[in-house]
Amino acid sequence: MVPLTLLPHPQSLQPIATSSEAGMHRPSAPAATKSLRAEVLDRLRDRSSDRPRFDPGLAGGLRAWLEDAAADLVAARGDGAASLYLGPRQLLGTENPGPSAPKVAFDETYSSQLITTVVVHALFRQLITTGHIADPLNDALAALSVQPRRAEMVAHIKAMDARSRAALSAEVRRQSRHLRNLTPAFSSGWLPRTDDRIAIPLAGGRVVLGGVFDLLVGEPVRGRASVCAVQITSGGPWAFARSALHYLALLETLRHGVPPFRLALLDATAGRYVVEDTTEEHLRAMVTHVVNRLGTVARTSECTDTQS
Repeated sequence: MVPLTLLPHPQSLQPIATSSEAGMHRPSAPAATKSLRAEVLDRLRDRSSDRPRFDPGLAGGLRAWLEDAAADLVAARGDGAASLYLGPRQLLGTENPGPSAPKVAFDETYSSQLITTVVVHALFRQLITTGHIADPLNDALAALSVQPRRAEMVAHIKAMDARSRAALSAEVRRQSRHLRNLTPAFSSGWLPRTDDRIAIPLAGGRVVLGGVFDLLVGEPVRGRASVCAVQITSGGPWAFARSALHYLALLETLRHGVPPFRLALLDATAGRYVVEDTTEEHLRAMVTHVVNRLGTVARTSECTDTQS
């Protein structure tokens, strides 16, 4: 597996404890911010002129493996069952934020984790599109207000009491600062596209594997890895966020027949990031996990049918 380097927030001037950069100190914050953005961009395009080729049969083999598991699941659920949509949280087995999530209770109607995640993702889209964030919370609310499915959450945030609103604003401001420190400015030639949704139907559409890339850059090229994927996490287990990115890389492989060239994960809570190559090891490990998960769902369905 490609070795990973996690880089801390630039305001931390402690040595970076990695094998390749041991003893290195961060410079003053403005210079470090520029350096971090440049590092992320450089790591995304490093060796971009030598993009790897993968076995042309790789995607087909992975799909066949998944189709077999999906067929077993459909059989277990019965002919009358509705189509089943499965995303990262259903397949990777977590719905709860981990210890790294902000310990701030904004309100009980929506969890603090959900509100922060939705708001910070809106700011990330704005940062990619416009290149700047002026007033983090109000900018995010303006963006979310045009999305009908977010109307209730926007109304809820606007109705918060002063203390809860101030706590949310402070957390969002902190995370938006981390995003600005980490996110490069992508030229139009990179074809940046946010909220790229993928749906992979299996078993004739009876099972659908889905997910959303926060950002894709680069143009798909037949037979050669060329697309880079950038995902952000705004709280919750780091291991889950990285696994979810590998899951999305699998979906992209099934969609275009070629894996993404490189994957980047930006942590808005801590100001760290990782960039890694996509490998067959990642893809095969993820398919194994998904197949096992589909088998678990199938066995659960069989038990339910028996009990009923």
